[in-house]
Amino acid sequence: MTSRARNHGFTLIELVITISLMVMIMAMVVPSVSNITGINLKTSASRLAGAIRFTYDLAARKNSSFRVVFDLDENTYWVESSSEKFLLDRQKTEVSDGELQPPDEEKRSRRFTSRSFIESGDMWKPKSRASFSDFAGPMTKKAKLPDGISIDDVWVEHQDDRVTAGKAYLYCFPTGMTERAVIHLVDDDQDVYTLSVEALLGSVKIYPQYVEGPEE
Repeated sequence: MTSRARNHGFTLIELVITISLMVMIMAMVVPSVSNITGINLKTSASRLAGAIRFTYDLAARKNSSFRVVFDLDENTYWVESSSEKFLLDRQKTEVSDGELQPPDEEKRSRRFTSRSFIESGDMWKPKSRASFSDFAGPMTKKAKLPDGISIDDVWVEHQDDRVTAGKAYLYCFPTGMTERAVIHLVDDDQDVYTLSVEALLGSVKIYPQYVEGPEE
């Protein structure tokens, strides 16, 4: 074998070894797509829980009604506020085919009333729903979930069923209360994280599994 041939063969062996080492290093350093999605799911659940808790605190500090809006079609959420007095209706909001339905104005009734509110005559005046608008802030602007992560469903106490499409709303009040709620986030591997919201404290518990809501 000539010197040229020996050099050529040695170079091929080096190339094979180098490629093998690169493959091993890439396998060790770069996480799999599944692992990335799992990390994104956990992070998304934590960020959403933080946004809910922040909104709860914000309502008390600003002495105004706030709500977290969930857009299940776009997999986004954001915070809105209202400067008007807002009370939930006694009649639960109907959910049909997974979507919230417009309230029946004839069946609307206020959950909470005070004596002064009744005596003032305001109780008998025509009522319109309080208007909400986007609340500007780094923690309240619209946030979109990462690719591969979606809002599977949202149950909030004022609904009669889970919402699986369209929009859902979680209200926070200046009195230091919110609503019980259960939100499920899911990834492409069908891994699920559950966020459970407590009404009195506004705390949010996160479970790395599917936890059924009170309505189930």
